Amino acid sequence: MTSTATTKQTFVVWAPDYADDGALARRLAVRPAHAEGIHKGVADGFIKYAGPTHAPDSPADGEKKLNGSLLVVEAESAAAVRAALEKDPYWDGNVWDKERLEIKGITVTVNSH
Repeated sequence: MTSTATTKQTFVVWAPDYADDGALARRLAVRPAHAEGIHKGVADGFIKYAGPTHAPDSPADGEKKLNGSLLVVEAESAAAVRAALEKDPYWDGNVWDKERLEIKGITVTVNSH
């Protein structure tokens, strides 16, 4: 019997924010809709880990200088990952810098969970 199930791969997404003066305001304006989509992606098994990235000089216990998003996802292909990202409010809201966004396949060799 031949299986028709597609094998999922793990991908890391680095989605840097645009660096202009209005970037943070755009991020905050669409953040609730973005968070809703993230929670759906987790429930669907697409998103394994996700969170905002911040400048390394951000204080450990203070306000972070947000500069992008990092996601670890499972999907059939990089194209499927990109298609999902293009539906995110951060994409349409011009939060993520579309020219600098990177999708990398990863072979997980260590997992502490």
